[in-house]
Amino acid sequence: MKAIDSYLLRQIVPTLLVTIFIAAVILMMERLMRLLDIAVGNGVSTLVVFQMLFNLIPHYIGLALPMALFLGVLLAFRKLSSQSELDAIQSTGIGLSRFIRAAVGLAVIMAALNFLLSGYLQPFTRYAYRAILFNITSGVIEQGIGEGIFMNLPNGYTMRVERSSGAGRELSGVFAHKQYPDGKITTLTAKKGELVTGAADGIVVMRLFSGNRSEWDPKTAENATLKFEVFDWPLDLAELVQFRGRGGDERELSITELYGAMAANRAAGRSGLNAGPDEKLPSAQKITPSAVESEFHGRMVFTFSMLLLPILAAPMGIMSRRVPRSFGLIFGLLVLVSYQKILEFGEAYAATKGLAAAPILWGIFAAFTLLTLLLFRVTETTAGAPPIQRLEARWAGLVDSLIAIVRPRKAAA
Repeated sequence: MKAIDSYLLRQIVPTLLVTIFIAAVILMMERLMRLLDIAVGNGVSTLVVFQMLFNLIPHYIGLALPMALFLGVLLAFRKLSSQSELDAIQSTGIGLSRFIRAAVGLAVIMAALNFLLSGYLQPFTRYAYRAILFNITSGVIEQGIGEGIFMNLPNGYTMRVERSSGAGRELSGVFAHKQYPDGKITTLTAKKGELVTGAADGIVVMRLFSGNRSEWDPKTAENATLKFEVFDWPLDLAELVQFRGRGGDERELSITELYGAMAANRAAGRSGLNAGPDEKLPSAQKITPSAVESEFHGRMVFTFSMLLLPILAAPMGIMSRRVPRSFGLIFGLLVLVSYQKILEFGEAYAATKGLAAAPILWGIFAAFTLLTLLLFRVTETTAGAPPIQRLEARWAGLVDSLIAIVRPRKAAA
């Protein structure tokens, strides 16, 4: 029996590894183009770009793992059935339930790897990526202000200077812009400016010369402009050069921290959208309880779902030798992607509406499990054409009927 298991694994593993590699490379190349645009626009080296990309590797591997496992099992069973090897194996008394055990064992390993990635590694690398991105887009005022760079300041302003000298501390052509939640817009312009350091509590003053401060209200269409010769604009250096602590987003929390936050919320009587108002609370307790719960159960459901992928992929791959079509492959990918999107929607809906995420997400998982096991059982016990092949025949008949209706009839001779 061990020879059968190792033979099945030899059919699955190469496809699995190739799929992980290709999917990760494609996803990272797409992100690399965007990161290069950011780097060029903010005047940073490409070394920083690759550092950011390195922090995204766990995220992209986590995205590729389920698809790679599913395709590996599906294509392995497709090959075995098309070459009648599966029929030969079953004729020796080895049923589909026994033959699939090696693939399920591989799924257990992949699920454990996914749990480590999503539960512990991804939260830290995601935070590291965001910290680097913050430093790039906001700039570091200790090193001065670069020319032509849009900087996002902690007070909500976006600033740009035309020219800078003196290590970025002597500025010309200063422009700053801020839009408030009510729609009001404040604009600062100045011919010259300089950074004045030495203030207490990390406050750095940007001294502007010969400029205007304009306020415009779109509701009343009123515009107020104040001219100044010298204007000292205080900036909090500590806020500018330091990124927030990890945990400002539930996706930056490890699975252990999420569980601890859920326990703390229950102990404090917090639920739904009622986040902790105390600023001294840990970051995990400032996030809404519904968001914490949705993130925790979402990660757990995604992990346990990987155990079902071989059981779903095998019936999708089994086909008749006389009908070598790709319906099972396409239909299987459609089912897998749809299930993932439904889970993501359920997770987001529960988080934003303040609903209990556990019954929603685990209910979706239970329905998916039931349908997967039913399909596998029917495929194993039904003689003749596999269920997916019969579904394909009905689909082809429906398409042919629709084509016959739409296609114009030939004129009678």
